[in-house]
Amino acid sequence: MSPRPPIRVLHVLLSLEPGGLENGVVNVINRLDRERFASSVCCLKHAGEFARRIEDPGVDIHELHWRGGNDPRLALRVAALLRRLRPDIVHTRNAEPFFYGFAGAKLARAQALVHSEHGRKFDDRPARFAVQRWMSRHTDAIFAVSGQLKSDLVKHIGLPEDRVEVLHNGVDLSRFDTGARKGADARGREALRREWGVSPGALVVGSVGRLVAVKNYGLLLRAVAASGLDIHLVLAGEGPERAALTALAASLGIASRVHLLGHSNNVDRVLAAFDVFVLPSFSEGMSNTLLEAMAAGVPPVASDVGGNGEIVRDGVDGRLFPNDDEAALRGCLVALCRDGAERARLGAAARERVLATFDIRQMIERYEHLYERVHARTAR
Repeated sequence: MSPRPPIRVLHVLLSLEPGGLENGVVNVINRLDRERFASSVCCLKHAGEFARRIEDPGVDIHELHWRGGNDPRLALRVAALLRRLRPDIVHTRNAEPFFYGFAGAKLARAQALVHSEHGRKFDDRPARFAVQRWMSRHTDAIFAVSGQLKSDLVKHIGLPEDRVEVLHNGVDLSRFDTGARKGADARGREALRREWGVSPGALVVGSVGRLVAVKNYGLLLRAVAASGLDIHLVLAGEGPERAALTALAASLGIASRVHLLGHSNNVDRVLAAFDVFVLPSFSEGMSNTLLEAMAAGVPPVASDVGGNGEIVRDGVDGRLFPNDDEAALRGCLVALCRDGAERARLGAAARERVLATFDIRQMIERYEHLYERVHARTAR
């Protein structure tokens, strides 16, 4: 008997520019069993920097160069691509890829459609939600990356609760060796901090993510400035808010203690040099960078939004604060920065939390099971 051909999965998303969703797609593609699954990618806009991280040279990446706005021709182009590739499963991620991917899949009579939500703001028009409810009835599987996001989809869009699964993100623990925090690579850690311009003995509070409004990094700058402590703030990431954050740091009188690194390809090394990790976002799905910081043994502080509360247990393996509450965030920072023993306790507990619950191998197994289940059902 000849071996079964691999299930062909086409991943549809806006781009592979640096971001949490995009990082997750790359991780899935790189770790799916290549004897059972064959991946390809459709970027509605353009490929982006993370495309270079895809390890299998056989993964084709198709760019449609969409410029945004309503474009009915884009659905026709997606349909033409699907007719040519004939994937077994089309997997769309977040709202815009869902709309165009759904239309293209139905026009091309694609065999199966999976959709996932990775984090969004629910400020769309009711008519748009009505269309998404209708599309969801004709989609083979839908999942959200956190229980809170599933609840939001049910509440705001009106999706039936039993139609939405939850599939949490996972992190590659092998990338985050806590030896650097225990002294095995202390010289490299201190050298990196000197490279940033951090004064000896100062504490480093940091975050990793795109410099965009939803990340609410301005709140973090204000909390650091009001803390009264010798704290250096390091932000690894790039985005349109960079100039505004630079100006805010200057106006708060902390420009010499705020370090904007730009995009980093060595997140594991950057995280190892943090004393505290902060995620102050207005909205989150299931944050990969929060999981990575915890895997690195860095005590996390996060806004209590989206899936953050499903990752961090307040006081057990990190600290949570109410959304956009500067005083509460400042209190968390002051308490942790003054208590090295508490930082060590929370950092160790955070790594154990990720090890037990959010290992990337568990995530990949869930993806593989979902794809195989959908393929078996639709193939019949």
